[in-house]
Amino acid sequence: MEIFIITICNKKDNNVEDLLTKYISQIEKLYKISIINIIFQTKKIQKNLYEKEYRKALSIIKPGSILISLDESGNHYNSISFSKKMQFWIEEYSNIYFIIGGPDGLSDEVKNKSGSILSLSKLTFPHQLAKVILIEQVYRAISIMKNHPYHRS
Repeated sequence: MEIFIITICNKKDNNVEDLLTKYISQIEKLYKISIINIIFQTKKIQKNLYEKEYRKALSIIKPGSILISLDESGNHYNSISFSKKMQFWIEEYSNIYFIIGGPDGLSDEVKNKSGSILSLSKLTFPHQLAKVILIEQVYRAISIMKNHPYHRS
C-alpha cells in the first residue's frame, strides 16, 4: 500500500520542503508515501485551464486505488474520524491518491472521478500550505491508528 499526494503547482517553496521531509520520514516508517508535483506552464490563470495537467494526474492512478480530491466543498473530519477513514481506505484499496488542485481548484472531471472529496477547512489555502496540512494530518491519522503518542485526545 502506498500513499500519493499529487499537486498541480507552478513553484517549489523551499520553506515548505523541510516540513514535508519531516512528516514523510515519519510516515515512511509504516507506509510508502510519494509527492508528485505536476508543474503547469500556464502564465495566464483561468478557471479549469489545467486540463492537460489534470489528465496527466488521472493517468497516474493505478487500478484498485482510491482518489481523494481536496476541495472546500468536501467532507469535513476531525482527526479521529479522519483516522478511521484512512484506516478504511488502507484496508479497502491498494493505494491512496490525494490530489490538490491548481490556483482555481480542481476540475469537475477530477472531482467526479474521485472516491471521496475532502475539505481541510472552510478556509482556502495556497497549495503548498495545503500540502503541509494534508501530510501532517495523514501522519496524525496513522499515529492514531497505531496508538502513537503524537496525537493527544
